Parts: sequence; C-alpha cells; structure tokens
Amino acid sequence: MLFVWVAAEQLGLPIPAVPILIAAGVLSAMGQLTFSGAFALGILACLIGDSAWYVIGKWKGTAVLKTLCRMSLEPESCVRQSSDFISRHGARSLVVAKFVPGISTVAVPLAANSGISILSFFIYDLLGSMVYVGAYLGVGRLLGDRIDKLDMLAGSLQTATAGLAAAGTVAILAWRFHQRRRFLGDLRMARIKPDEVLGLLDKGEKPYIVDLRHALDFLPDPRVIPGAIRMAPDEVTARQQEIPRDREIILYCT
Repeated sequence: MLFVWVAAEQLGLPIPAVPILIAAGVLSAMGQLTFSGAFALGILACLIGDSAWYVIGKWKGTAVLKTLCRMSLEPESCVRQSSDFISRHGARSLVVAKFVPGISTVAVPLAANSGISILSFFIYDLLGSMVYVGAYLGVGRLLGDRIDKLDMLAGSLQTATAGLAAAGTVAILAWRFHQRRRFLGDLRMARIKPDEVLGLLDKGEKPYIVDLRHALDFLPDPRVIPGAIRMAPDEVTARQQEIPRDREIILYCT
C-alpha cells in the first residue's frame, strides 16, 4: 500500500502521500513495519514516478503541464512558480521541490525541459526523495514512540494509523480543491480563444498581444504569435505606458 500510494502521488494523481508516510513511520515504531523497508520502498516509488515524468517532459515538452496541474488539483499558476524556482536553483531545486505545494507537481517535467541532464536529475532527485520520504517517516516514528506508551492505543494501532492516513488524505484533498476553486473564482478577466485571435489578425485588425511566457517555455517551443510583445508578468505594471489604450489587448501564456 505504501509503495502504490507514494508512486500514485508522484505520477500525478491527487493522492497526497504525506499521511501514508507518517502512518508507516508510526507502524515502524511499533515493530509492525521495518523503517528501512518503508524508506527504501518510498524512495523507489518516488524515483519511478519522477523518472516517468522526466521522460514524458523530454518527449512532450510543456504540453503535459496543463494536464498535470489539473490531475493534481493545483492551479495553473503552479507552472509559473515552478519555472521561476527552477530558473533560480537549477537541478538543486529537486532536493526541496517535493515539500513546496504546487511546485512539487510540475518540477520534474519543467526540469527536463530546462536542459538538466539525466545524471544531474537522478542525483538530485534521489537526494530529494530521500529527504522527503525520510522526513515524514521520521515524524511518524516520533509519533509512534509516544503512542507506544499509551497501552489503550497500542492495541488498536493499525486501525488508528489507517484512520490517520484516511483523514489526512481527505483533509489535504479538500484543501487543494478549495484552493483551486478559489483560484478559478478569482479569474474575472475576459477570455478569447486562439482561433478568435487568428480571426482578428486575418481581418486586418491589430490587437496588442503580450506574450507572458517564462523563458523556460521557449526552450522546447520558441514560436510566438506574430507581432507579440514579450513581457514577464511582473513587468506589465512597470511597462504599462507601452500598452496602447485604443486597441484590443490580449495576454497569453502557456
């Protein structure tokens, strides 16, 4: 169960692995599960999931990111946050990426697109997996040591840990769903489809098109909409004097 649960999370399913890792740590404290075995299985599950996304990221580029964000219930803004994070820290970002909500979801395919070599990916992802799995197993082990001293709980430890894992999973899923709903609810801007933009251009109209994509997005696909002006999202306000007020303004990203 531990292996499948962790692998499912790393493959993108909205099943948080933290509760099951803590539960495994609790069981290891009671001698019902070996800590080293749980540690090894957790790392193996992480490496399998991350390796799959590294290969897919190399193969499909950024096209997989939208699907991955939806699968994990993370807002699409996670791509921008992850791009900035990986640009600053490179392969080292994989050491802590699993602990950062949003970034953990798309860090590996973005790393694949940013040119990180497979050797660097494996080294830092292995280190990150060890830190991630070990940290939450360690928390569970500490809890298990405390529970071991409470005889009335020790007798029903398996039931208690199963309840903990289930309750923790439901709570995290509910929070992620709430975050995504709030994110979508905050979007109040008008939307326009790509074929509608093409129609405007074909009719000779001249909308002012702003390309908000991150520099990493251009590595696998350097194409741009003709006439588009490149700006980072945080530059829009600073450069607003460049944006005309007498034309249709269209902003696009990935």
